Order: sequence, then C-alpha cells, then structure tokens
Amino acid sequence: MTCLHGLILACTLGWQADPKGSADGSKDGVPAPASPTARKADGGKPDERGGTAAAPEASKDRDAKDRANPTSKPATAAKPAARKLGGGPHVLSRSEMQKARSPFLEMPGLSQGPVDRYSTETTDWRDVPPWRQTSFFGLRAQGRFFVYVIDCSESMIDEDRFARATMEVRRSVLALRPPQQFEVIFFNEESMPMPGGPKPRPADTQGKGQLLTWLRIVEPDGGTDPRAALRQALSLRPEAIFLLSDGALPDGTVEAVAHTNTRRIPIHCVDMSGGEGGDHLRRIARDSGGQYAIREGSLQGKR
Repeated sequence: MTCLHGLILACTLGWQADPKGSADGSKDGVPAPASPTARKADGGKPDERGGTAAAPEASKDRDAKDRANPTSKPATAAKPAARKLGGGPHVLSRSEMQKARSPFLEMPGLSQGPVDRYSTETTDWRDVPPWRQTSFFGLRAQGRFFVYVIDCSESMIDEDRFARATMEVRRSVLALRPPQQFEVIFFNEESMPMPGGPKPRPADTQGKGQLLTWLRIVEPDGGTDPRAALRQALSLRPEAIFLLSDGALPDGTVEAVAHTNTRRIPIHCVDMSGGEGGDHLRRIARDSGGQYAIREGSLQGKR
C-alpha cells in the first residue's frame, strides 16, 4: 500500500512540471505540425503528414527535367518595356520646311548661290525659282535677263569703290543660272559694253568666262555720264537694270532716262558714296519703279 501511494505521488509531480507538453511543441511524444510561416521560409510544400517536403528534393526534380529536355530554355526575367521616344517621326508642314536654315545643312545642289552679305530683306525668295531671280548689293529682282550699268569714272578709285563694284558684279553674274541672260556695261563719259555687245549673253560657262576675263582689263578713268549706257541697256529690254555710281550726274539725266524708259523697266540704283549723286539716283529708281540703296564703305570696312 505504501508503494502504491509513492507511485501516485511521482506521477502527480511529473504532470505538474510539464502540463502543456515538451519544450519543442510536441505533446505526448507526437511532433507538432510546422507553421505556415515555416513552410514559406524553407520553400517546401505540405506533405500528406502535415509537414513540408524538403526544398532540395524540388530542385533535384527540376534538374532532372532539364536533362531530359535539353532544348528547353531556362526561364528569363521579363524584358523592360521599350522607352517611348518623345514625338516620334512626323511629316513636316509647309511652314516648318520654309524656316530659315543654315546653308551648311542644305543638300548639295539645293543652295541658291552664294550668301548675299548685303541683303537685309525679309522676303522669302524660296518661292521664286533660282533661274527667275538675282540680287546686286542686296537689291533683288525677278526675271531672266538683267543688265548691269557700272560707273568706272576716276572717282571710283577712292575707298575701293571700283574693286567692290566689280566683286559684286562677279558674284551676282556667277549666281545666275541658265536660261538666264546678262550684259555688263561700264561708263565714264562714254559707254563701254562687253566685247561684242551690247547684247544678251547666256549665263553659261562661256558667257561667265568672258566676263571674268574682261573685268581684269577695265580700269577707272574720266568723268561720270550714264545716259549713253542707260540708252543701250534699255534698248535690250531686260527685265531689270542695276545702275551703280558714286558721283553727281549731269543735269537733265533723270529726265532723259525717264523719257527713254517708255516700257518702265525697273532701274535699281546703288549709291557708292551717298554724296551729290544720291538724289539723282533716288529719283531714277523712284520714277522707274526700282529700288535705291546706299553702299558706302571700303574693303576694310564694308557697309
């Protein structure tokens, strides 16, 4: 009887020491099931017993499948979406195409001749075909046939006027294109057209070459009287005349030119000195429907 009481007492003390089971969560010797958090941490899946399958086993299965099917491609990360470019290609409108551009951006053969350093016009001349226009010291004219009447009197030596005039004649004529035509007439007290003239000359290689050769032998001398030269120029019926001078014109020149110019051909006048001849040139331009410009200066300080 004493032994029975001792056994009961020992069992009672043992139950009170661990009433909720063992320290690892098992009860009565049965392991506790793994928590969902534990299953996510080790990457396993629940098995039939409520536990988890070991992650190395799943890795081995994938390796076996890869060896069985060598053509399969490993999974890759999704490619990032292509960045959308702002705007994208679009068709240029007429206004965008007509915006001013540097001549260095023009395609070869599309440039409309050398840049006119004297021009201050804002008119868009791109609507006029290159073979229907020209310019001289910034004064523009439309047409196919132009006559240049240039002062070669002695005073044109001053301030490089004659050198500047011949340089601009050369630039303007070289910019002409077939089927355009031209003629150049120098004057002092007399008229001096190009050899074989006065007549229309084609703006081709031969015609331009004749002009360049002739310009090398013309020298300023004598007085100033453009009437004979202007009569010859008007008789050719060009679409515009460029008259350049630096001095006072003889009395009655303005009236004589207006009387001869019955067809009212525009005479664009360039004043190289802004002196006494300026008023005469301004009136000739006004009466004929032409333009007037002062181009004072020298090769050391162009204006």
